Amino acid sequence: MDNLSSSLLKVAFSVLFIWTMASCFDDNGGGDGRDKEIDCSTFAYADTIFVIKPGQTNLVSPLNELRGTYKSSPNGLAINATTGVIDVNASETGLKYKVSFTPTGTEQVCDFFVTISGVNYLDGIYILSRNEITVAPVYNGVPGLPLPCPDDDDDDDDDDDDSSCKFDEEDILKDLGFEISSKGVFDLKKTVENGTFGSTPVNGTIIDVDLNYRLADLSGLAANKIPLRFFYYNKLSDVPKAVLDDIEEKRKLINEGPLSNSSNFRLLETVRPAGKPRPPYVVIVASFE
Repeated sequence: MDNLSSSLLKVAFSVLFIWTMASCFDDNGGGDGRDKEIDCSTFAYADTIFVIKPGQTNLVSPLNELRGTYKSSPNGLAINATTGVIDVNASETGLKYKVSFTPTGTEQVCDFFVTISGVNYLDGIYILSRNEITVAPVYNGVPGLPLPCPDDDDDDDDDDDDSSCKFDEEDILKDLGFEISSKGVFDLKKTVENGTFGSTPVNGTIIDVDLNYRLADLSGLAANKIPLRFFYYNKLSDVPKAVLDDIEEKRKLINEGPLSNSSNFRLLETVRPAGKPRPPYVVIVASFE
């Protein structure tokens, strides 16, 4: 083999080696990954609102099979991190979730919002001396959206109306002293007056309850529930900073639209684990000062 042929062969081998190494480098994540990014419009679910269906499999898959990682915010959505399949029945209801998808080999993030139908109560501080005496449920994550309850708010009539919404149907909370309407609205002033936090309300009392309810919507009056945590303090200055901070963090998590004589009774730790929206905090304060 002459010198020219030998040199050309060496150049050919060098080019092949460089091309092979570059290919391997890119396959192992060395490239910028932009060639693997997707059109985010291809990441979607068939709807944005899903209802629970007790007693049957209730799984929702993305419209397209996309390889990558799925996650959601806030916590509470039962989603498979590899396939994006959502188990609706196993998810916390009444919340709007941001589902984020990152295609394999990229840092791209595509978002899609889904709501698991139901009610939520927004964390808040209610000062009775300022006439902040009621707290109402938020339906499907949209403040101000009317509940799907066709009848009027007449508790005497609601008991006979099979098509109406039902809150605290077994009177579990009412037996504890909570004043709640057929539309799920709590009267906090009457709740305190009923002795829920003691005949003389005890400063710093924390009560956890599960509110059972049924909605006359596409869920077909399916049994649903939401955990709630109620606090009572004499003055606003008595509210611990940890509770105030936790309420503020929760407000940042919620993906809102535009604007013991019972086993349900228990005393628990004051602060939620980070990132968890439940239970909502209803902080009742008798007086600003």
